[in-house]
Amino acid sequence: MFKSIQWKIIAIFLLLTVSVMIVVGTFLLQNISSYYHNDFAVTMSGQAFVPSVERLLSEAAASEQPVEKMSEVMTIYSVRMGIDSFRNYYILDGETAAVLGASDINTSKVTVTPNIILAMNALRGDTVDRSASYMDFALPITEGEDVRYIIYVIDTKEEMYDVMRNIFVNILWALLFGLILSAFLGFFLSRTIIAPISTLQFRAEAMAEGDFGHKIEVRSRDELGRLTMAFNEMAARLNATLRDIAAEKNKVETVLRSQNDAVVAFSSSGEIMHINPAAEKLLGEYAGLPFDAMFAKIGTDITLSRVLYLKEDATFWRDVEINKRNLKAFFAPFNIETMTGAGVVVVFQDITEHLRLDNSRREFVANVSHELRTPLTTIKSYTETIMDMTTDSAQTEFLKVIDNEADRMTRIVKDLLTLSQLDYSQKLNKTSFDLGALAQSVTKKLGIDAKNHRHNLQCICEGESLVFADKDRIEQVITNIISNAIKYTPDGGEINVKCTQKIAAAQLVVSDNGMGIPEVDLPRIFERFYRVDKARSRESGGTGLGLAIAKEIVELHGGKIKIESPKRKGTIVTIVLPLFS
Repeated sequence: MFKSIQWKIIAIFLLLTVSVMIVVGTFLLQNISSYYHNDFAVTMSGQAFVPSVERLLSEAAASEQPVEKMSEVMTIYSVRMGIDSFRNYYILDGETAAVLGASDINTSKVTVTPNIILAMNALRGDTVDRSASYMDFALPITEGEDVRYIIYVIDTKEEMYDVMRNIFVNILWALLFGLILSAFLGFFLSRTIIAPISTLQFRAEAMAEGDFGHKIEVRSRDELGRLTMAFNEMAARLNATLRDIAAEKNKVETVLRSQNDAVVAFSSSGEIMHINPAAEKLLGEYAGLPFDAMFAKIGTDITLSRVLYLKEDATFWRDVEINKRNLKAFFAPFNIETMTGAGVVVVFQDITEHLRLDNSRREFVANVSHELRTPLTTIKSYTETIMDMTTDSAQTEFLKVIDNEADRMTRIVKDLLTLSQLDYSQKLNKTSFDLGALAQSVTKKLGIDAKNHRHNLQCICEGESLVFADKDRIEQVITNIISNAIKYTPDGGEINVKCTQKIAAAQLVVSDNGMGIPEVDLPRIFERFYRVDKARSRESGGTGLGLAIAKEIVELHGGKIKIESPKRKGTIVTIVLPLFS
């Protein structure tokens, strides 16, 4: 019953009424009790037993018939003392407190109270004890230092109790009528509040079902009326927002359905939230599996917990094979508002055809390179033979051009064969060696070439930098990088080689103050046959494959190579190799 606001309001009204009546009743009864006690104390001490009355009582006590005379004085002043059926006076013996005379003829003995004891000790007993069932006053009548008599007045509080009982009964009746009135008012007020709230509840339930077509009538301008207007406004905005969301959802679903890439969205529990037709077709039997089960069956080391809590906007990919198709799977977590790790989106790209074409290209390059070796060797040998036989200077010049071009083609074929070997055979003859010592050795070998260009070539090594790698391949990389620095730095330049050991890696930095590399060319600098300055590269004998080979070798060792050219003021090449790869 108390789950309803209506009954809660009625209960609050009833409790409020009871609380008010209890507080008022308690306050009233306490005031009445205080009034009677204070009135008794004031009457006894300030009105009844004034000095003149005490003198008369003392004279009566000294007469021949003291009890009768004192009784006459008490009778004269009984009205002033408030003597009635509830309040009586007694004349007591000063030593034994025996009753010698009284206004109540039916009482022959009184209980010795604290006030009587005070009077027996020649002190006025005027203490009013509110907790006692009586009020009393004791006046000692002395002769010299002796207490001969005690005038004792006691009130049984019956009058006070009668008044308090009547008031209590009236309070109960008032409480009863107050509860009835509070229940009626609470019911009426609750109905005025519940009615619009019930209407709001009905409309909210209708909105939950998708019905936004009706507005609630505003019948007042109070808080409930303003709440109703705010609710109508909220419903209108929510309806518009849901329409926009539905439109965006339709757009996204249309895009996902129409695109060729397979897209699968997983929830934080690993269940599939969305899968487009391309994914269903591509994944086949894997399409209905949860995240961990799907990628465990595919044969990858990816788990949902590993992907969910990547940094924001972080992605990574894996090459996978499904149903004899080569795929590249991209993983990216997504968040919902403040909820981190709400799910994971996986995009599968079919790279089967791309890999086939790439392999065909690599095979073609390898085959052509092998086929060109023999003709080039033949051309060079015949050219050199004819050069030795001829005496015509013009013919000799032509033959030198043919010989130089044959050498250049031979270098290109050699580099192409090197790339083919790296593509098809990733076997490395790894040994442990000092990278710094190797860099110093290469620097010494190229020192003569550097002097021919008046370069200042120096190598600085900070301690040992032991790596586990293919020494010949790494020497090939270092030679290529330093050779490029010598070729493309104007004569009289500075070339510095520095080798240091970082945490779990060795770092080799080759820097020069040469012509540098334009910013637009930096992203493509490691592409095969890409040249920054085509004419100068041909003049210097470059093939456009050196940096591509260097990148392949470094990455094959699990390392990284990076080229920087700050504002074309020289070039900085950084090679990082893991200590254990």
